[in-house]
Parts: sequence; structure tokens; C-alpha cells
Amino acid sequence: MAGERLLDFDSSFIRGTNSSGDPSQLPLGYVWNTINMINVSGVLSCRPGHRCVIKLPRGNLQGLAVFKPQIGLDQLITAVDGVVYKSIWPYNNFYPIPNITFRPEARQIFFTQATQSARRLVPGSNTSAIEVITPRNVLFMQDGGFSAPGYYDGSASGQIRGSEFETPSGSSMAWIGDRLWVARGNTLFASDIANPFSFVEQDYLGGTVGFIFSGDITALVATSNVQFPQLLVYTNTDTSLVQASMRDRSKWATTEGFQREILQVGCVGSRAVSSHFGRLIWFSAQGVVIYDAATAQGWTARSPIRDNEMLVSKKFLKDDLSLVAMGTFGQWLLISVPSGDFYNKHTWVFNNASYETVTDEGTPTWSGFWLGTRPVEWVSGNIVGAERIYHVSADEDGENRLWESFRPEALDNGCPIAWMFETRGYFGLTSPAKKAPAFKCSFAFADVELAGVSEDLDLGVFVAPGIRGDYRQILGKRISAMRGSIRYDTNITATTKLFAYKPQTRTERTIDEMQAGGMDESGSCPVESDNLDGDEESFQLLVAGHGPASVRWIRTFAIQGPDEDFSGDPNACVNEKPFNIVRFDGKAIHNENEAAAVADIEARFIRHFDALKTTTLTYNDITAVGVGSAESIVAQQAADRVAEIIATKQAELEITQASAPFLSLGLGFDGGLC
Repeated sequence: MAGERLLDFDSSFIRGTNSSGDPSQLPLGYVWNTINMINVSGVLSCRPGHRCVIKLPRGNLQGLAVFKPQIGLDQLITAVDGVVYKSIWPYNNFYPIPNITFRPEARQIFFTQATQSARRLVPGSNTSAIEVITPRNVLFMQDGGFSAPGYYDGSASGQIRGSEFETPSGSSMAWIGDRLWVARGNTLFASDIANPFSFVEQDYLGGTVGFIFSGDITALVATSNVQFPQLLVYTNTDTSLVQASMRDRSKWATTEGFQREILQVGCVGSRAVSSHFGRLIWFSAQGVVIYDAATAQGWTARSPIRDNEMLVSKKFLKDDLSLVAMGTFGQWLLISVPSGDFYNKHTWVFNNASYETVTDEGTPTWSGFWLGTRPVEWVSGNIVGAERIYHVSADEDGENRLWESFRPEALDNGCPIAWMFETRGYFGLTSPAKKAPAFKCSFAFADVELAGVSEDLDLGVFVAPGIRGDYRQILGKRISAMRGSIRYDTNITATTKLFAYKPQTRTERTIDEMQAGGMDESGSCPVESDNLDGDEESFQLLVAGHGPASVRWIRTFAIQGPDEDFSGDPNACVNEKPFNIVRFDGKAIHNENEAAAVADIEARFIRHFDALKTTTLTYNDITAVGVGSAESIVAQQAADRVAEIIATKQAELEITQASAPFLSLGLGFDGGLC
């Protein structure tokens, strides 16, 4: 009935992100697109923060690895312009590893860790004299075959430039079955057992010098089978299985199916494959492939692509996907891809357990993609006694940096993170509102329920009609929330009471578009529709913010439109007049003069705010100047606030680096500081 109030409601976003179809056809529980957020148990939150650990040398950033020595703390190893660097916890300094030099132009350095527990008495020969040695962990490095392989064991380092019986140069490597497996072109080599430096044994199938595959090997990975781990060998077009857990080399040639092709789906690169939650996940030329050994009946020739929900980013992928990088942290899988950039600008976020209970585990969901860094390689795991994840990034300012990710403060280096999401189409085909599909309604207002607001938050809400038109802002404000009681401008003594302030909640209501006069025809009317932008069958919301916060639910209100017109269209056989232009943001222009139409669309304002701030700080006769820039779609005050925070952080960092360290002597108050 015309004039009836309609209500649409998302009480949870448990199904995650899905941009593969029309927003008005998405079921309840989905959002269409999400940037810089995570989805936990159906609540959308600002993503965890990144912390810059150290700035690396400029140049061709070639990779990152964790080296775990037999004795001592875990080390991070990185490579820039062919020089390999090591860093000891807390990783705030890097030092070149001597005696190793790779090609500066090599696209990547391949790393793998092995354990040597035997050696030949005459290295580099094919003599059978072998002795058992105290096991040592060794990190092997390759640059794709341009240079001799490198090694590092925590003290000794160098490159293997010996005979044909030693570690060959190549690309991808894997340590499995107490052997080092090395790929070179379309050939795979296996070391002697327990000795990754020796490749004397030459017993391969059919008397060949190595295992031969259909194309160049792109990646090697061990299967997730604990009892009998095997080796998966990928090319760009297929996947093969090698029974690498068979230790008796003499049986390889007589074992049926020791090497066999199992899938007509390949992998794009050595960093683009991971084992996560018992599943093997890799990035093929067509997209993400997931193999679950627990539910699969066996290896099949076909494996479906699992990333169509990320189509809003996937459709902009570059042709060269060889440097796609995967990382894992807890329930999260991160896939950094070159979307709209030759570097990995977008990091797709996959939640392997959207919710967990005692009896059941929720199905996996996509949480959209992250922006902010351009990861080259991820490393994670139990690092220095805790679960940590790091990545090296070729950042947009030309600097190479090491970042620690999944920081709990939801701030990047102490600065607010810009986040946003686009909802499904409210009042559309899947809406619970009592409205016939495709019938028009007039958007009124929306309520957004916030939680976890732990500091000042700049919030914006926008609305657009269906799949046409541009977004119009219907809410823009700053929410004020104080952080904990430790502040830079507050003196703290032994009697000062310190409090941890609880994160706050809000229910924010937008303006009423009906009371404000509705949406005018400056959007997609009359180009895409004769209806004003405020009258449509469905409406999408865009919610954006700067700062830590979560969104628990959204409800929207509309007014049922007038009764449907059941008469025919008198212009059904009349051609449209040129020229109609719709800009990328949905803004539309009609003008019968093409040049005037183009000029008009260029002149129309794109809502975007830029800020550049300079801050000067002085401490102990040290003065530093910081410069910060930021952008926002919410408001100018939002961009100004973030830019000022960035400038202040930069000045603080400069003062910290120039100041002498303060160390406690442990003598109590009277002892003072030195």
C-alpha cells in the first residue's frame, strides 16, 4: 500500500562479504564490499593495526623469511637488491650476512629451512664415506637460478659454488622426508637423506637426472597429512604429487604412482600457497583453490574457485600474479594481490572460522580486503615464544619497511585507520520488508549501531539508489570518546589513580531524506532512470569511519512508493538521445553535445577531502618537524585530524631517534635515572 512505512534490518553480518552479484539480491547477513575491516561472529570491526618495526634499505625488495637456529632467538632474514640481511629480536636493526650476493634484479629470493645431520667426508664428491654430525638448522636461499645457492646457519654463511654433486641452483625449495627438494625450470632434484648440501644420489624415475614436469615449477609445498606428508609440485597449469615421505630411495622407481599429476589447476608462485586449518589453499591463474583432505574423497581433476565473493577487487588483478603472497595468523588467511597496481596493493582477508562453538565451527567467510601496505612476503608462527605475523612491504612512498601486523590497538603506528563497507541493497529482492519485488519506495533514514569506540571517531553514512546513482551523505559527525587515563600532558606520581576506560557504544541515526526534500536529479536521473534518486526499488548504504570501532547492526526505513503504473511506455520505440555519460562514482550527465557532456562530468564535484599538516615539537632542546597528509570521504575535519596525528607521530619519532636512551639503574626513586 502506498505510503506504508517499510523496515529492513541486518542484525548480523555473519555471512561476510560478497561482491559477485547485484547488491539487491544479496541475502540477509551479507555485505557487498568491505575495506580495512574484519568480521568476527557477524560484527564488522576496524582491522587490527600494523606497526612499522624498521625501515629497510631502498631498492628491489626480494623477500622475507624466519630462521630458527638450534640455539638462540628466531631471526628475520630479508633481501634487498641481492644483499641478504639478518635481524635479531626485537628486529629493530638489520645487518648484511657476509659471503652471500645474489642478482640485484632477481624478482625474488626463495628461502627454506633444512636440518643437516650427516655430511660426506669428502664434500663435493660422489664418495660414499658419510659421517653423522650434530644436527644444525640451515637456511637455504636461491634467486631463481641466476646465482649459486646461499646458506646461513646462524654463524657460518656462504654460497655453494662446488661440483655437480652439491646443492644445485634453482628457485622453489622444500624440506620434506629429510631431503631438500630443489626446483630448476621443469626439473625437480632431491638431496641425499639428512644432508641438504649433497646431491650425490641420482636414483630418479627412468634413470633421468631429476623428476620432469609439464612446465616450469612454480611452487613446492608439503601436504597437511601428518602421518605421511607428501610433496605437491605446482606448475602454472597443473598440480602433481610426489611421495617424498618414502625414505628408501631405491624404491622410488618401482613404486606405482610415485610421481603423478592429480589436478588440472596450477599455482601462480611460491608465496601463493599455504596450509591453514588442515586445508591446502593456493592461488591459481583463475583464483583461490581450497583442498580439504578431511572432506574430499580424493584428488580430483577439478577444484572449484573460492574467491568470486572478492570480485570487486579480483576484476582489477594484473596479468602477472607470480608474486601473490599468502600469510596466516590464527583463523585468518591473508592473500596480498596486485589489484589496480603492479604491487600487492590489496590484501584479501579470509576468516576460516566465522564463529566457533563447542559443537560446531562456522563456515569460512571473506572479510573484504585491506589497504595501507603493499606486502611482498608474509611470515608467521611462534616467533620468540608468541604467535606473531610480519610482512615486508614496498610502500607507496618508495620506502621498504618491515611491519608487524594484527596489533590489538587497531591503529597503524598510533594513527587512525580509515575503513568502510557497502551494504546489500535494502528493500531489494531478499528484503524482509513487505514490499513486492521491483516496486519502488522512497528512502527515509537509517540507524547504525556502533560498539568498541575507544577514541575519537569520524563517522560518515551515505546512501545510493539500487545499482545507479552516486552516494549522498546522510550523516557526518565526530564521536568523542576518551582513551585511557595515561596522557602525554598528565603528570603521574606514585599516588595517581590510573583507569582503563571502557570502549563506548552509540546508536547513530541519519537525517531523514524525506523530510530533507529527498534526492534531487543531480545523480543518475534522467540518464539511467526517470525516477529521482530517492525513489528506487532498493538502496545501498556506505558506512565509513576513521578510528577503532565496530558495527553491530543496521536498520533502514523507507516509505512505500505510489501504486505501480500498469500502462505501457509511449517512448518504447523511440531511441535515446546522445550523449549519456555515467562516471565511475555513479554521477550521470546528459547533453546532446558530446564535448559539453564530457566537460560537464569533469566539472561535477567528487566528494573527497585532502589535508596536509605540519607539527613542530620540542623536547630537551631537540626540535623536530613532522609533516602528515591524509584523505577522507567523510569530512574535512576527519582528514585534518588524521593528518595532524601523522605529523605529530613523525616529529615524536625524530625526537626519539635523536634523544639519548633512558635506562633505569634499579635503585628506586632516590637513585634517579641515567
